[in-house]
Amino acid sequence: MSEPAITRRSLLGGLALGTLGGPARAAAPRVVTLDGLFTETLLGIGLVPVAAANRPLYERLTAQPALPPEVVDLGPLQEPNLELLRLMRPDLLVAATWQAQTQGALARIAPVAAFPTTAGNAPSPLDHLDTLTRALGRRVGHEAQAEARIAETGAALAQARATLAGHLGRPAYICRLREDGRVAMFGARCTVGDVAARVGLANAWSGGQSGSGTAFAGIEDLGANPDAILIHFDRGRETVRALARLDTSPIWRALPFVRLQRVVAMPVVHPNGALPSAARFAGQLAAALQDIDLQDIDRQDTDRQGAQAGTRRR
Repeated sequence: MSEPAITRRSLLGGLALGTLGGPARAAAPRVVTLDGLFTETLLGIGLVPVAAANRPLYERLTAQPALPPEVVDLGPLQEPNLELLRLMRPDLLVAATWQAQTQGALARIAPVAAFPTTAGNAPSPLDHLDTLTRALGRRVGHEAQAEARIAETGAALAQARATLAGHLGRPAYICRLREDGRVAMFGARCTVGDVAARVGLANAWSGGQSGSGTAFAGIEDLGANPDAILIHFDRGRETVRALARLDTSPIWRALPFVRLQRVVAMPVVHPNGALPSAARFAGQLAAALQDIDLQDIDRQDTDRQGAQAGTRRR
């Protein structure tokens, strides 16, 4: 196996000398993010963190805005590399409230700003993201950029709603298909669920959900709303394997959205991402659903309802 381009020793040495990635920008605060939500938010308002926890997870689940190569990976969210942090001498550490057990150690390195990663008592997930974006903008001196990001997201949602005017009230399941034959559902209390509601769709998932708006379900739980479409995130070979398994199930094949070809795949968006993810998902919904033949769906619904009425009369 070949040696990595940057060894741990050279990395630590570069950090200690302040030379890693070239000269530091005097005007930009040196901020470290300990959760992907904060990484995405800062990138979305024009500030690149000097380091981020679990860079591979961010690149797999969020990906956009892209992390520049010079951003240092601090390791797992639960156990960031404190040695690296001390040598980096950051101006600010942005942590999640759920990381409270490490905040004492973090505070001995640099000031800590802790924020919740879920909506909690906020009116909605997007309201929470607006509040978070403004708060981070104030902490790093990017207030104008934060307001611009909030306005851009609102405009993206409005444009998607206008594009999907013919779909207003259309029920939709939003999910990730799992290889074990189950489904990860995204309800109203997560970013993508809130976006779907704001562009005019009705979340078809009426079951329980966690504080982050997620739930696991069996495919037998997806037949309650026969008018629904199903939107899922295409995770490449994982999704191919999941669909191959589902296609062997008579229950899956009998679900109305499968029989009537209302299954829509789209690129991955973090279900609890920040405002850039919200705007991207709104655009993807508009692009994907405007191609669905609404008249065909409505005709199929009418035929199904007529058949049900005929059965009751008999």
